[in-house]
Amino acid sequence: MENLFIGNTLTRTGTYMAKKVIVKKTKSEMKVSDLIITDEFKTISDSADGKEAAQELMGIPRGVVLVINEDQEPQGVITAREFLRKIVEGDNPTTMPVKQLMNTDIMPIKITAKLDDVVPEVTKKDPYAVVVVDGDGKFKGYFSPKDYQEALARINYIRK
Repeated sequence: MENLFIGNTLTRTGTYMAKKVIVKKTKSEMKVSDLIITDEFKTISDSADGKEAAQELMGIPRGVVLVINEDQEPQGVITAREFLRKIVEGDNPTTMPVKQLMNTDIMPIKITAKLDDVVPEVTKKDPYAVVVVDGDGKFKGYFSPKDYQEALARINYIRK
């Protein structure tokens, strides 16, 4: 069983109190769906252009823009690095289609996958981005570096 510190709770007096929650899951039961995978990103259609991607990227502090096709399948990822690469190459990234701008080194993982299986696989493959999909390959979220660290911490905590 895992005993995790979840966060702070605001009390009626306006102070914060530590909140401890008992999570009744064993190592083998911890799944990708137990993480918050719906933050740190925005999505954009694969028919969009670089200017639209830049506008989305500017709206998230340290996140990414994930490129999704009309079937809701992840196609690639865009960060500030992709824009800089195109500028250095002499291109104008704001006028090109996102399909020419995006990095396609993405690794899909199923939302039902066990963290104990996912973390070693992500470590081994070292993709540019990890996206979470359902059983049909439809986009469900983004497994960010922060999520990776949280998953690693949970697995290591449970193993102790």
